Amino acid sequence: MYDLCGIIYIIWKWRNKMATEFGKVLRIIRINTSESMRDMAEKLNISAAYLSAIENGKRGIPDNLEEMVIKNYNLTENDKTKLKKAIIDSTNKIKVDLTDFAEKKKQVYFALSSNKLDENTIDELCEIINKNKK
Repeated sequence: MYDLCGIIYIIWKWRNKMATEFGKVLRIIRINTSESMRDMAEKLNISAAYLSAIENGKRGIPDNLEEMVIKNYNLTENDKTKLKKAIIDSTNKIKVDLTDFAEKKKQVYFALSSNKLDENTIDELCEIINKNKK
């Protein structure tokens, strides 16, 4: 048998087993809608096993999953923002089709992905990008 500390540890491990913020958001949506993993997976047109792997960070987030969640659940604008932020926070890999990139854009992409830029350069790039958004 487990002592109280062992039980607390098991509960803590279970509650923190979700590796991603996106997984936590999906679980909150499921709990709030009283759905099982299978129910949500059907709505999102994926298997329950794949949904579990996404929640636990063992699989990447499919490109259309954000759209499917928004389409199938009545999310507020604030919830949609949290969902998008959770996807960004949970994504550690991205696919980029460089086919139509100009040579300079490819150089910028590779400089960013090589992790060789110092913080000041990254800050300057962010300022330029944010300035161009306006």
